[in-house]
Amino acid sequence: MINEFLQAIQFLTRLRLARQPEYTAGMAGAAVSWYAPTGLIIGVLMVLAGWICSFLVPPFLVSAIVLGVWVAITGALHLDGLGDCGDAWMGGHNPERMLEIMKDTSCGIGAIVAVALVLLLKFSALTLLIGQGDWSLLIFAPVLARISLSLVIHYVPYRRAEGLGSSLQANLNFNAIVISSLLMSLLLSLISFQAFVYGVFACGIAWLIIYRFFVKPIRGATGDVYGALVEVTETLVLVGLVASLN
Repeated sequence: MINEFLQAIQFLTRLRLARQPEYTAGMAGAAVSWYAPTGLIIGVLMVLAGWICSFLVPPFLVSAIVLGVWVAITGALHLDGLGDCGDAWMGGHNPERMLEIMKDTSCGIGAIVAVALVLLLKFSALTLLIGQGDWSLLIFAPVLARISLSLVIHYVPYRRAEGLGSSLQANLNFNAIVISSLLMSLLLSLISFQAFVYGVFACGIAWLIIYRFFVKPIRGATGDVYGALVEVTETLVLVGLVASLN
């Protein structure tokens, strides 16, 4: 169990642990049930970084620092997937072409626009949330996005025969995923039930977007689609949290 948790942290973040388990494809699926708690760790580190910096610099700059820490912790893993999906959406006229573009390592205008828009929206929402001084709300986006990711990994077939995501659907423990998701959801609802409701609604909108433009056309998911799901979900959850404060 501990190795599965550590592997989830190792896979989803750039954090270096004292005990580094060797990455194994056989353990990748079992580690999915720990994605939501890993999101909690990401959120807590963001809160700590922002709270400390709030004593030193204005809120506007704190937001930029929190966003930078967020990207650094994840190693831009999900932004890379979002960028590939942006290019695929812009240049893919059929499923085969979309999959081909996603596999291409070059960066096109679709990737630049998608990443820039998401970062701009995140920064704007963070500025408003941090201005309110309710630091606990920053935890919602990384946690809810990884709950969504774990459920999509379980329910949506993987489109490629091989790749980083192909090993995730092996040895999945659905009961563990449900328990983990429910526990993290309970924690968030205790922090703010209203924010949790808005966040869940935002997750639904994010899934509809990803399904309409990527999952449905290619009849499944890829690692890039997983990344895009996380980024779009995080962004819309932040927007939803801002709306919950009004």
